[in-house]
Amino acid sequence: MSETAKKLCPACQCELTLASAAFPMGSAFAHERFHVDIYRCPQCDRVELFAAQEEEKVTCPVCGATHSPKEKCPICALNTAFSDHTHR
Repeated sequence: MSETAKKLCPACQCELTLASAAFPMGSAFAHERFHVDIYRCPQCDRVELFAAQEEEKVTCPVCGATHSPKEKCPICALNTAFSDHTHR
């Protein structure tokens, strides 16, 4: 199916509308997350997921890891989350 082709609801055959583009799936701490486009049927409210278009990654200026430009760096997020951890 081409990216410009209409996406139809499998339940009622109504045209689906894009509800959210490139939504990240999985843990926020995962280095490589899968992104999906979420489509919703305006008639029956069914939701369908489609693999999102691949986008260019950005390089984090702090740690050098690559990630989606729509998200914060997962490596830096982990480092921040555990940097204040003290042993008792």
